[in-house]
Amino acid sequence: MAPRPDQELINALSHPTRVKILEKLQGRIASPIELSQEMDTSPGVIAYHASTLLRCGCLELVGSGSRGGGIENFFGITSHSPLRRN
Repeated sequence: MAPRPDQELINALSHPTRVKILEKLQGRIASPIELSQEMDTSPGVIAYHASTLLRCGCLELVGSGSRGGGIENFFGITSHSPLRRN
């Protein structure tokens, strides 16, 4: 049986790193590199957790650009995120 969308959201928000990402993105956009510097963790860990938040609809990809020969993605909180503050 596939997880229900609300169960997927509950699972996504059960990890403290994901909640902290959402808190850090209140009112702004940022890349995993920027967030990793603020949260003192690796960009790979942030990108992994951000991908989970993307899948459950809490984050959206709002832009991307080149950086050091790679692509840097920028995320923001979706309008229907449970932790969005106006």
